[in-house]
Amino acid sequence: MISVFERQTDILKLISQLDISPTMYKNAEEKYKSLAAFLEKNGILADIYPQGSFAFGTVVRPSANDPNANYDLDFICQLRITRDDIAPSKLRQDIEDALLSSNVYGGKLIKCGECFTIEYADISGIGFSIDIVPAVDESQHIKNELFKLSNNPLLIDTSIAIPRENGKRNYNWITNNPRGFKKWFDDINKPFLDYNRDERRAMIFENNQTLFNSVDDIPSVLEHSALQRVIQILKYHRDMYYKNLSVENHDELKPISAIINTLAAEIAQNASPASDVFTLLAYVLNTLDIYGMQQTISFEEFRQNHSTCTAITRENGKWLIQNPANPQDNLADKWNSNANIPKMFFKWVTICHKDLIESMKLSDHQFYTEMSNAFGEENVRSNWGSKYTTSSPKPINTSVVSKPYRAL
Repeated sequence: MISVFERQTDILKLISQLDISPTMYKNAEEKYKSLAAFLEKNGILADIYPQGSFAFGTVVRPSANDPNANYDLDFICQLRITRDDIAPSKLRQDIEDALLSSNVYGGKLIKCGECFTIEYADISGIGFSIDIVPAVDESQHIKNELFKLSNNPLLIDTSIAIPRENGKRNYNWITNNPRGFKKWFDDINKPFLDYNRDERRAMIFENNQTLFNSVDDIPSVLEHSALQRVIQILKYHRDMYYKNLSVENHDELKPISAIINTLAAEIAQNASPASDVFTLLAYVLNTLDIYGMQQTISFEEFRQNHSTCTAITRENGKWLIQNPANPQDNLADKWNSNANIPKMFFKWVTICHKDLIESMKLSDHQFYTEMSNAFGEENVRSNWGSKYTTSSPKPINTSVVSKPYRAL
């Protein structure tokens, strides 16, 4: 049987190939910087910055075999004004008018509820698009209210207001804080990122010397700590698991990435920064399994037995996963309107543990089958070939073999 260490190494190689490539990263960076320059030329002064997986360094490459697969990279387009200076509908209209006036962006623009999507040519058979979310600085009054409610008040100052459609061409403001969320995550991730960092950066540089002049030129988003790898593994396993569910509207049951990021980071705070990826993954999954006990016991009993487990609560029957950078944002809000969502979430946690932790004890053939289910058969086969499926040679009985063998 192939060793546990080698199996884990093979999984990490598979996951590393799901990263956004350095070339793709530079491509995306150039595009959003060009967009900022275009808007400024048209009188719209804005800061454009990444949010979501592109900001966290947890992008997962979609499959080229999935006709709906796209690199969807999310960016905030924050004008240098506050919500008191402009109506949400006018903010949307100003940015839309500017983009439609462009020969470069006008023909690629798709209008969505909270963002504008700009579609670019496919790269290696996979679609590439940038979602631009219009925003302005949140009002000081709202920030003061958030400051009083927050467990992380130092994050509140970067709060923004985003137009959300509440009817045909009607918009209202909602509060968001992607920069605060990123700072919260970066602070937790830093000890994990600092561990063996020089070795990781040297390896990235060695593999991409045509793109970077020195190790210092490598953007941090291309580095991956054990925590970031755990999040990537969980996100990709989630995508495969929910995609293969034989239920209607499985995408509506799927946990959003913000939940995975928040819970993994919250739990990782109590783990050693020197943890390898699979030790940390097991720790995160085991802790999530503990949270699942709230499905069957009272909030009071859970709190009494697990007082340090506060990332997911269910007080008075209401699920709560608080956005660490926005105390008014319950990431588990949909869990309270559809009981199947938390039920499927904790079932997925169990399956994830079975596929990625318990499978290390299986035979090579069984392990290969589990990984094919977890990461997609074609993806596994293209990376590992027949390594785990070739029949192992039968042990030789030295008491009956010919003399030439025994003489060796």
